[in-house]
Amino acid sequence: MTARRAVSPRNLDPSDPAFLADPYPTLGALREATPVVYDEILDRWFVSSHADVRACLRDRRLGRNFSHVGTHEEFKAERPDPRHDAFWDVERFSLLWLEPPDHTRIRSLLAKAFTPRSMAAMREPAAQLAEELLEPLLERGRMELLTDFAQPYSVGLICRLLGVPVSRQQDLLDWSHAIVKMYELDTSEEQAAAANDAAAAFRTYVLELIDERRRAPRDDIVSALVGARDDGTRLSPEEIVSTVVLLLNAGHEATVNTLGNGLRALMHHPDQWRRLVTGEVPFAAAVEELIRFDPPLQLFERWVLEEGFEVGGVRIPRGEQVALLFGAANRDPRAFVDPDRFDVGREDAGGHVGFGGGIHVCIGAPLARIELEQSLRALVSRCPRLELTAEPARKPAFVIWGLEGVELALA
Repeated sequence: MTARRAVSPRNLDPSDPAFLADPYPTLGALREATPVVYDEILDRWFVSSHADVRACLRDRRLGRNFSHVGTHEEFKAERPDPRHDAFWDVERFSLLWLEPPDHTRIRSLLAKAFTPRSMAAMREPAAQLAEELLEPLLERGRMELLTDFAQPYSVGLICRLLGVPVSRQQDLLDWSHAIVKMYELDTSEEQAAAANDAAAAFRTYVLELIDERRRAPRDDIVSALVGARDDGTRLSPEEIVSTVVLLLNAGHEATVNTLGNGLRALMHHPDQWRRLVTGEVPFAAAVEELIRFDPPLQLFERWVLEEGFEVGGVRIPRGEQVALLFGAANRDPRAFVDPDRFDVGREDAGGHVGFGGGIHVCIGAPLARIELEQSLRALVSRCPRLELTAEPARKPAFVIWGLEGVELALA
């Protein structure tokens, strides 16, 4: 098969407001016409079918990082801009970027802190915090879902898990919002500078936390990371910094945007909302459909590390970048029955790729499911007549996929 086709995905422009308003028709057309296609402008191979995306997520010939097998020149990659060294410092040991053996070592140590027991213990605090946040909003009779509920809910739970005091929650939220702009396809210089400043501040704070937990350990994730050992090895301070930043950024942004995207879908499909209100559909099942139907992460990238790699009948040379389109994969008719239909009781929703796969599958998926289930349960229980008062706006970003201005009436 051909190694490269000079074709651009039809209308897939992450800076185009028309595309961002509703990308799914374009993503669907791309998937059905050319499920593996090279984009000359973005210099990436886009993969859009469910089977191909799942295969790529598990294929060890692809990696999030190439530094262990080649140079920037071999992989046609720009070297990190020294003006953004603080950002790259906190990303250096992130599980999102590392490959084995470092990835295996750090994930193994993190798993000792991120145990099923510790995650299950978050169920009650999640339910309690959701109720606490909703109480004053019910008296007011309205809310902006993201700023009034979803953000303080998600950040509050992650801060509890990490052992971060409530007084620093807004700092973590601001840092997260700035840093994740670096994951987009079209980051501006201004956004990159802001992300770098946020990363520097975040790193300084986490190093202070590490020192505190060494002196006086507590029952929290930072203490667990400081004390974690495996065959005599332990995490370095810089590795803990990268891990804490990842836990906040990935966990917070995914939960908040799933709630925003999901509530919009539910309000546009009142019959599905009623199925939750009446108890016909379990909340855990509905969570999977919220992630599948309008996922908070639309694109995840890999580098081709070896020659001879092929996907969907197309050979892609070593050194190329592959962009996996989660939104397209999650609406593939070969994987989901009537995929453009929103159905909270859908039996096949659990096949979505929202949490990734392979060695980079989201380690926080159990916690994310607990957070989403408990928040949805509280909203349905306390606000059964929830209604949108205005159509939300899409954020001008494609990779981290979310809304702003989700205004709701609670009466």
